[in-house]
Amino acid sequence: MLSNQFKWSLMLLMLIFICSACQTNNSQEDSSSSIPLNELILLSEKGKRLSWNDFERYAYEDEGSGLYIRKYNVEGGRHLIVSGKSLDKQPDHIYVVRRDGQQIDFVKENIEGLENYENVINIM
Repeated sequence: MLSNQFKWSLMLLMLIFICSACQTNNSQEDSSSSIPLNELILLSEKGKRLSWNDFERYAYEDEGSGLYIRKYNVEGGRHLIVSGKSLDKQPDHIYVVRRDGQQIDFVKENIEGLENYENVINIM
């Protein structure tokens, strides 16, 4: 007959196994949690008038330590980084990280050309 301690240990082990199998893999991009490129272009049109509130509806990863740094997934494997000292003021820096790792300023002209540039890179 199995001891009570062994039964509880076995039950706990099974519970841990089940819970770990149910966790989602956050490293895979979920298209429903990514900012669509057309919305990114619309956001870029606001220019210097962008605020933290403009990004409220999108999921993000908090990467800041002492500063507010939020990383948003963007359609196509890109990322939008928004950073600043205070959520009550406009962000200090906003840039897009392309698939090749290059950072580009978040201005309308750069964002509109983003898709075309990366399509050329993929063909090469």
